[in-house]
Amino acid sequence: MDVTGMLFSEYREPTLSVNFQKVVRPSSTIRDSFTYKIEKPSDPICWKIADGKLLEVPQRNIGILFDSESYIIQWAFDLRSEDQLLLNEQLVYHWTGQNAKKGASPLPPGIDESVPVERVVQWSEPFLFFQNFVRGVFTFIGCDEDFDENACHLMLIRGEIVQEIHLYEVPCERASLRSRASFMLILPGEKSFIYWHGTQTSLEHRKNIVAVLQPEKVLRKWKHNWAGFNVTEIEQGVETEAFLSAVPGDERRNPPSERKIADFSSKLFYLNSITGTFLATEVEYSLRSANVAPFPFLQSHLYTALQPALFLLDNHTDIWLWRGQKNVINDADYTRDLASAEELAEKYVTLKHQTIDEKVALHHVFAGEEPIGFKNAFPFWHDK
Repeated sequence: MDVTGMLFSEYREPTLSVNFQKVVRPSSTIRDSFTYKIEKPSDPICWKIADGKLLEVPQRNIGILFDSESYIIQWAFDLRSEDQLLLNEQLVYHWTGQNAKKGASPLPPGIDESVPVERVVQWSEPFLFFQNFVRGVFTFIGCDEDFDENACHLMLIRGEIVQEIHLYEVPCERASLRSRASFMLILPGEKSFIYWHGTQTSLEHRKNIVAVLQPEKVLRKWKHNWAGFNVTEIEQGVETEAFLSAVPGDERRNPPSERKIADFSSKLFYLNSITGTFLATEVEYSLRSANVAPFPFLQSHLYTALQPALFLLDNHTDIWLWRGQKNVINDADYTRDLASAEELAEKYVTLKHQTIDEKVALHHVFAGEEPIGFKNAFPFWHDK
């Protein structure tokens, strides 16, 4: 097994296929005549799927989504190649929230059946999805009709490129906070939008959110009662009483508050011998860029793999060998894969230590028994 190739894998710019055309980010450099990037995007049109019918979303609400619902989003744009060739394209997304019922949907009126329909699931959207929404994307827990604008809402701010930053609501509790992330707390009782920054976030990251993106502007227009809310910023470890009261929880589950900028992106490898040969396949982050990504992977990457699964998580100075839910007793293949995984992990730790000249620890972790340090390497975690 090539441990060196795992540790020093080259960055690959993400690409998408739109109607059989290779598409890159608008900010990317086109290096061949077969690659296109987007120009002149139209404002998206959005429909909510309700009981098999489509309800058009008002323009001012586009970009406001709910995780128990599904939506159809239409977008038109130009594609330009290196040779300045222009193509007029349309794309339709069928977006499904993480708690929404799965199902089919009719196409909106006027859309030709030849227009590609891309199915995307919350937390796994491609970069093009977020580039679609000029005002950003805000996903709240539950359904639109049940939304309580007088309650507190804690929003994780995710994404490394300004045009792809999005806010996803997480449970309003201390265990949801992450030292490598920024959050927005919507606190109607105090008439405030509070930005909470973890101690390991960079000043540039904070500026991109608060000064450049300014997501509170969208929320003020969405809910009239929020129009006059003020904006404040706080840092982990120096929270106000109002914040701590609104975000309760066990102090022992707080994220670590070490004041050190985390300038690394985690790596995740799926270890298996499904093909007959033991392999380590790197899991790719759909929004990867040249920037540091604090949370490129999800809990679902681990638990949706064929069990019992084996994953190696490289979280800089902590290397985790995760063992999945063992459903076969005395499985010879799994026992053999586990031995190979343990040997690989030892070699990986040795090379990582030699490379960064810091102490690197190897941890063995079992499904359902993950410690806080492991859980905090993911943007959110639901105990199984």
